[in-house]
Amino acid sequence: MFIQTTHRLDTLRVNMDIDMPYMPCDVIGVDVEDSIGNHIQDYYGELHKHRIDPDGENINIETWKEKNENRRVILDRIKNELKEGQGCRIEGFIDVVRVPGNFHISHHAFGDILQALNRDGITLDNSFKINHLSFGQ
Repeated sequence: MFIQTTHRLDTLRVNMDIDMPYMPCDVIGVDVEDSIGNHIQDYYGELHKHRIDPDGENINIETWKEKNENRRVILDRIKNELKEGQGCRIEGFIDVVRVPGNFHISHHAFGDILQALNRDGITLDNSFKINHLSFGQ
């Protein structure tokens, strides 16, 4: 591991490739928090959410339009994806500010959708597999 000691760059790249084989992409977000007050839920950056079938094969990539659809449309799509056994692969990178902080995969930005799923007796499986996680270029 190489740690840069100069401050020429004020951000650090976090590269990731993570499979969540039982979780629809529509309820997964990468959240970033740091000590200078930044808190971003469902950070997009250069991350791509690939919908995958039960065999792990790519179906398509979540689009910006889909991400911003009416919540009812998203909820119906999630229910359909769960019936089909779809999962999600998150791949790409985020740039975070070089200060103490964290990033994590969560459902924070989708609380209303999770409540609706829970009312319908649907629970989610957060199992994951890290294919790649690295820091820097």
